[in-house]
Amino acid sequence: MKIGILGTGGVGRTLAVKLNVLGHEVVIGTRNVEDTLARTAPDGMGSPPFKVWHSQNSKVKLVKFSEAASFGEIIFLSTFGDKTSASIDMAGKQNFDSKVVIDTTNPLDFSKGVPPKFTVTLGNSLGEQIQKQIPNAKVVKAFNTIGAHIMVNPMREEGSPDLFIAGNDDDAKKKFVSLAEQMGWENVIDFGNISQSYWLEANAMLWIHYGFKYNNWNHAFKLLKK
Repeated sequence: MKIGILGTGGVGRTLAVKLNVLGHEVVIGTRNVEDTLARTAPDGMGSPPFKVWHSQNSKVKLVKFSEAASFGEIIFLSTFGDKTSASIDMAGKQNFDSKVVIDTTNPLDFSKGVPPKFTVTLGNSLGEQIQKQIPNAKVVKAFNTIGAHIMVNPMREEGSPDLFIAGNDDDAKKKFVSLAEQMGWENVIDFGNISQSYWLEANAMLWIHYGFKYNNWNHAFKLLKK
């Protein structure tokens, strides 16, 4: 399957490696290819410069946002939440039409340090904003309540966590679940339509606050059912 990823940070890189290993054809998109390759300092999350990563993962082609969106049968949004709307505009809204779009982003404001602030309100989640911005796409909110390393390697020492998703299109969600199962996910819980993104994004704040409080980012959620 052809997969386009928007965002060259830790999430985008981690997904790109895993999906490529699974046999998918993957490209990763950025605002400006030359600028991204020219960077020599770690990014804001402490990841090595993209050029270093790319030298070790050359099968993943680096392209512009528009090329990544055009290429992908499935498109992952893995930019910072406050950059997602602009990234979609740069990619060209028409390139998302009729495609499955996996929204991994969260509405976070780091301007006053950590933990970040939550920036959306009920009925106006980031997932809903994205679906409105690209109305002809099939947006699935997923992977936003865990760290990138858990996205691609979900099994924890204590067992298998649950993955929460939301979206309007049932077939799109089935396609995502198929990918998630390839990555090792055993339990995917569908919370309903895209309006449920608010609760998934709020849930992400629990994950984030716990991480900063205990300086541990290996946790994940499990919904226990009788």
